[in-house]
Amino acid sequence: MHYQADPYYFDYAASAPPWQEALDAFTLYSQKFYANPSSIHHHGKEAKIALMSMKKELCDMVHFHDGRFLLCASGSEANNSIINGFIKKHPGGKILIAEDAHDSAWYATKAFPGKIEILPIEKDGQYQIEKFEKALSGKFSLVCINHVCNETGAIQPVKELADICYRKQIRLMIDGMQSLGHLSVNLNELPCTYYTISGHKFGAAKGIAGVFMRDDQIEPLIRGGQQEWNLRAGTENLAGLASMVAALKKSLSILDEEWLRLNELKSTLISRIQSIPGLLINSPQNSLPGLLSISIPDMAGRAMAGGLSISGFSVSTGSACHANQLEPSRIILAMGRNRTEAIGSLRISMGPGTTEEAVHKLSDKLIEIAN
Repeated sequence: MHYQADPYYFDYAASAPPWQEALDAFTLYSQKFYANPSSIHHHGKEAKIALMSMKKELCDMVHFHDGRFLLCASGSEANNSIINGFIKKHPGGKILIAEDAHDSAWYATKAFPGKIEILPIEKDGQYQIEKFEKALSGKFSLVCINHVCNETGAIQPVKELADICYRKQIRLMIDGMQSLGHLSVNLNELPCTYYTISGHKFGAAKGIAGVFMRDDQIEPLIRGGQQEWNLRAGTENLAGLASMVAALKKSLSILDEEWLRLNELKSTLISRIQSIPGLLINSPQNSLPGLLSISIPDMAGRAMAGGLSISGFSVSTGSACHANQLEPSRIILAMGRNRTEAIGSLRISMGPGTTEEAVHKLSDKLIEIAN
């Protein structure tokens, strides 16, 4: 089903193998519409028409009809564009950033001291709606939250939070990197100001991302040209956009069946590794079926990931190594885990290429390493 998808690959949350349909679209649009969409000759005009057609098709799939889609090269650029662009446009503004934010949003806590406050997450990794509403005040003009946490897979109550921000007239940026293509997204029912996405998270070619935006009151991150309504300079990646449209179309066509299948695989994995001493499940009940975060105290996630890699399995770890010192996952720490538990965290993420046999072999090898 998936193009060159190794069943031992358990790191879909980092990057999904590309769909053949996405690669075909990338090749077709690269060959057919090679001109610069900003050029005034007929080849350029054809590329511009194709660009706008692809944008419309993408927006239609998420029911977005009251704004613009801003092209970016990565999810990190998309998040940076909104946060950095907002601070520059509104130097007196304050931003509330969720504690489980991806590093491409979390960077602002250090980059803009005094302008950022933190929205805490609960022990299950989710936002508490009443606390969220209480935390908001007139001093905030932008709020940044996840739709799905990239580390635990926690699905956040974005509809309720968006309604609160809309009612209070506070701009809301939702990071949708881990949600689009993995669950149903209807932006017509989600009154957020910005919704950021990244194509390679659901099987598009790398290097294509963007923002569904209802407000363009930001300063551009990249300057030098008039592309994208003067909000992002640079020749538009039409081929990448075509691959993203094809990948999303393919992902949505199998969404329901994959949700059920991955849920079963996740349950199988959890039941098979329950015998590991001290095992902690970090992913809440309300999480993506294909993503599981676990912690094994007194073991380093990097060591476990390395042991699994030797056997051919690819997983992610929540810890990072800085100056030869293991640093625990800040998100797992925020959920109330201690340093030892957070350092011993692993993220296992599955997708269309994952098989039941591979899940069995992964669980066996993980038990072996843990013992």
